[in-house]
Amino acid sequence: MLSVSFTFAQTANPSPNEVFKIAFSAQQMGNYELAIKNYNLAITIDPARNYFYYNRGLTYKVMGNTESASKDFALSNDLKPTAEAFYQIGLIKYVKGDLDGAKTDFENAKNIREDLENMNFYLGLIYFRNNRYDDAAKCFYDYTAHVKTNADAYYYRGLAEAKAGKYAESIASFKFAMMYKNNDWKLFYKMYEIYLAMNDKANATYAISMVIEIGEKKPEYYEERARLYLDNGDPARYEEDMKIVKELRASTASAAK
Repeated sequence: MLSVSFTFAQTANPSPNEVFKIAFSAQQMGNYELAIKNYNLAITIDPARNYFYYNRGLTYKVMGNTESASKDFALSNDLKPTAEAFYQIGLIKYVKGDLDGAKTDFENAKNIREDLENMNFYLGLIYFRNNRYDDAAKCFYDYTAHVKTNADAYYYRGLAEAKAGKYAESIASFKFAMMYKNNDWKLFYKMYEIYLAMNDKANATYAISMVIEIGEKKPEYYEERARLYLDNGDPARYEEDMKIVKELRASTASAAK
């Protein structure tokens, strides 16, 4: 096993790979200062290897030095463009709120490799915020093809599809989200809105009922369900819900006094 308690600074003519292995082991063990020293030495011996800069950049990033990390990822790309380096630059920009810059780097990463970590998830969020709903939905589809248990990815996929007017696809995406995020009343409320847009009053009634059952028992939710009951030809249930609406609003008014 490699020792990570020293550098090769006093060793005559160390090979760059030997030094890199010491740096990488130090990085893996959390000895970041030692890792940086050895990455620096490896780069001094051979400045033409992109993965030296990339791994030093990862170390700087863990240390919170995102400026040095970004410079190293850029140097790595100058030598050999990789999806991983573009992705890391994009992540740093995304966290800093530079969404346009992050989008460019994520797109560069995606052009090289389609399935890299959370790239499609972040790119989908950026497209969604830029009102590029079809592009956002595609990114979330690409992401969920590899990561099948992320409820948020299905949720945003459903939102993007709904914004694009693809209501049936949106409902399917929300149902996938529910598989991994049980009893989320906000998902049911979003489905309620989409069922209304589809003029599917039966499923809209079910969805708003679930909002009331597992979520917030607001008077407006009972009122919305009451209107659906009336539209569905069920005046008795309409009256029941409107009675609850009056009681809840009276209780709120009394508490405010």
